[in-house]
Amino acid sequence: MTSARGYAQAAKSCGYQVITLDAFADADTRNVAEQCFKVRFSEQGVDTDDFKRVFSKICLDDVAGFLYGSLFDAAPALLSWVAEQVSIIGNNPETMQLVKSLDFFVLLDNLNIQHPEVRLDLPGNTENWLCKQLGGNGGLHVKPVKYALVGDYFQRQVDGEPISLLFVADGETAKIIGFNLQLISPTDELPYRFAGAVSNVALPKQAQQKLVHAAQQLSAALGLRGINSLDAVVEGDELWILELNPRLSATFHLYPNLLQTHIQACKGQLLDFPLANDSKAQMTLYAQKTMEIASDFAWPDWVADIPYVGRDESSVNIQMNDPICSVLAEAGKATTAHQLVLQRANTLKGKLLYD
Repeated sequence: MTSARGYAQAAKSCGYQVITLDAFADADTRNVAEQCFKVRFSEQGVDTDDFKRVFSKICLDDVAGFLYGSLFDAAPALLSWVAEQVSIIGNNPETMQLVKSLDFFVLLDNLNIQHPEVRLDLPGNTENWLCKQLGGNGGLHVKPVKYALVGDYFQRQVDGEPISLLFVADGETAKIIGFNLQLISPTDELPYRFAGAVSNVALPKQAQQKLVHAAQQLSAALGLRGINSLDAVVEGDELWILELNPRLSATFHLYPNLLQTHIQACKGQLLDFPLANDSKAQMTLYAQKTMEIASDFAWPDWVADIPYVGRDESSVNIQMNDPICSVLAEAGKATTAHQLVLQRANTLKGKLLYD
């Protein structure tokens, strides 16, 4: 689950006034949004009733459109409800419904795109198998088989490096924005918890070609529009597609502001856009225990998504395993940006624990 901060900043820099709804309503988002609403969110997804209650407070008379991220991965019906209230800027709810169902893997098979084996029933030998929740995101839906719940499906575990491709499509053709390394912050129950990404990484040429080809095939087959991302695992020249996110994702923030590119692509027009020369990294810092952060804590300037402290409060409480903030880094090479974001995360962790 991603803060709306990056999307709000991109929209404001394009001259829009912004209203946000997300699960955090952090300080950075409040600084750029005209109105900032916090909605209830759990491991199972967004609280539909609470979202509708909050959304109904918004005056839609002058709203140009609704830009969305991961909030609706497990709630395409809610996205349909939003589309009845206001024009959505992105793929339609039917596309979200399909790609977040097991029909997505049927489509991959029909297109001869390699993916890890999936099944509905628990395999006899559970070694090297994972359970996954349909519509989950942020790696919170990927767990060892022993944590399986009713409604989960099972996917064979494959070894390799988690990567993603950010691309833009006009309903037929995909145009590549960049390749990314996915970062994880594992726990025993959540071995693939998403912790950020590094942009502009170098991939083996054959794996890169397979990933681009998959994006082209899926864009044509699904009529994808706007900016999308494709998650995969790479091991040498081998590539396995894991998920398609037919909406803005966390790696959107790691490239030059492409919001207008997204908006025009949703209308069926692919614009030229600037290519990123440098690499950016963003890493989520999670609380390893329940902690209290004082309102006067001195946050470094390379931190974003800072927790909001109420006007009459002297501190904010962060529960164990909840995100604290995002750590940022930028460098000429992806390896350098990766090293720098790790160093900064460790520095900030020490300040939070010992200051």
